[in-house]
Amino acid sequence: MKKLISRLAFFIPVSVFVVGSLFTSGCSGGQPQKTYYQLPVLVNVIAEKSASQEIKLGAKHEPQLWIKSVNLSDYLAAPGIVYQTGDVSYVNASNHLWASPLQQQLQQALISELSAAFPNRLVSGQELEKDANALDITITAFHGRYDGQVLIEGYWILSNSDKVVKRPFNFKLEQEKNGYAELVLTLSKGYSQLAKSIAKQLSLQS
Repeated sequence: MKKLISRLAFFIPVSVFVVGSLFTSGCSGGQPQKTYYQLPVLVNVIAEKSASQEIKLGAKHEPQLWIKSVNLSDYLAAPGIVYQTGDVSYVNASNHLWASPLQQQLQQALISELSAAFPNRLVSGQELEKDANALDITITAFHGRYDGQVLIEGYWILSNSDKVVKRPFNFKLEQEKNGYAELVLTLSKGYSQLAKSIAKQLSLQS
């Protein structure tokens, strides 16, 4: 994470890690305060459909887009935010935690993004139509790095009764400011870019 730490200072709590004062020192030797983070919603899905425009199951329209699963590599599934400290070393933060399971946050964010991209198409985390297109995403990197880069990597698979399409993704963003809060914001921006990329490729296949 850019300028967030030096390698020796990584395990020393400092106030720059959060907006405001992350760590309070009420007494000598006190434990660092735990801080929880939620990915921000970067799109506003506005319900503009009238009753006559509502998508009806069984009616002729674009098939449902079913966000079937968002799968994380094991090292990303822990409650702490992941930070890469070296070429082969990683730390799972013990005091900077996801407010709700990351897998759940990523699925909800993807549903919001794709609902905005396809306003006349049903996008859901549940299979509601027999001819639904199922989208599975596997994320192998979702973390900050010692050189200031933020990485989002993996692949997605779209499947239906006719075909299966698999596409890799690799996003690298620069973290512009210090801190875990800024890291979470940068991860959110990168994930939004991923969602827009998926929407564009799905549009080309329609």
